[in-house]
Amino acid sequence: MFRSLTVSSQGVGALIGCLMVGPISKLGAKHVLMCWNNVILIAGVYTGLACAFAPLYLQQIIPKNIKGSMSCFLHIAVCFGSSLGAIFSLPFMFGSDTTWPILVVLPAAFGIVMLGASYLIPDTPNNLLQMGRYTEAIESIKFYYDIEDSDEDEIIKEYWDMVPEMPEQLSLCSAFMNSSIRRGILLGMIVSATQIFSGSMVSISYSTEMFTAVSFIDSLVPFLPALGSIISILLTIPALRWVETRGRRPLLLKTLMFCIAANVFLLIFTLLSGERSGWASWGFAAAFFMYGIGYNLGVGPVAYFLPAELVPPEAASASLGAAVAVNWVCTITTTLFYYPLSKLVGGWSYLIFIIPTSLFSMILWRLLPETKFHYKIDPLEIRLLTDLGPSIAPNYGTLDLDEPTLF
Repeated sequence: MFRSLTVSSQGVGALIGCLMVGPISKLGAKHVLMCWNNVILIAGVYTGLACAFAPLYLQQIIPKNIKGSMSCFLHIAVCFGSSLGAIFSLPFMFGSDTTWPILVVLPAAFGIVMLGASYLIPDTPNNLLQMGRYTEAIESIKFYYDIEDSDEDEIIKEYWDMVPEMPEQLSLCSAFMNSSIRRGILLGMIVSATQIFSGSMVSISYSTEMFTAVSFIDSLVPFLPALGSIISILLTIPALRWVETRGRRPLLLKTLMFCIAANVFLLIFTLLSGERSGWASWGFAAAFFMYGIGYNLGVGPVAYFLPAELVPPEAASASLGAAVAVNWVCTITTTLFYYPLSKLVGGWSYLIFIIPTSLFSMILWRLLPETKFHYKIDPLEIRLLTDLGPSIAPNYGTLDLDEPTLF
């Protein structure tokens, strides 16, 4: 139980960080992510702020026609960080009884590097233009997009044609007052909950215990977290294309079905391994790999940015903050209860993933709109239509029945 409390404690700090998203979003995503975030010493709070502001920062700089593909790199970055953490945690690196303090201090070195980089990387053009700092905005546009033109107005126009406007952000309370925005926020929260209840954080935190429980090869078990993170990066590569060509909705829902099936197989092979069936441990490994395919092709990367696409641009930070908060509540729940359940009921503990994910999938199948086509719609036009009343403006998302959903 103590191990479960230790693993889940980071989620408590991250949840506190999520509650700070709204009040400090006015400082700008870049400054919070690269500067202010790194002076916070509590690791959990740091994680919560980073999970919310990293997608928000990407929303402000990524060209609209490749937003989905480039946002998938956030998932790749998370997998890369996980692989580094797993490698550094090996006993012959910094995971021994004598070297673990180095492992604890090591993230501070990355924080110092990010603080230094924050002085070299300018604020986003979107934020600078909102503050009326046009000269700095021109230089920022040239830095991010290498746009060269003697006419500064043309530079700004070319930037707005390429990157969607991210207006001043609404608070969570203000966003919830609008029924259409509220619907998008709630759907984003369900998407985020589904990502965790599919088993993602538990598979990262307890992968060695999972494989030990099915009597997998002892010499390979310590290396599985690092190997799994590297494989996750490779499996995400097809998602860079599929998220644009096949759409967010079908990619998310189909890979969710894949994850549910994988969890069912994990349950079965864990139960069979208790009967001393040697082949069951290899069946468990195949099911774990099957889960990795489903999660990294769709559920993992899509859930990072989809909550922001389900609402108008001015509610992006509110939606992401709420989604990340739910994400960490679910992380606390799953990491706290899985391990003692696995000791108590063995393979039946996978029902903690199968049942909630199945319920969430049915809700998303019924209510989740396709958001891939948002870049075709002008944000100003959306807000003007919203001002004209609910009889004209639909719920946010691709709800036009004549528009293909690719599903």
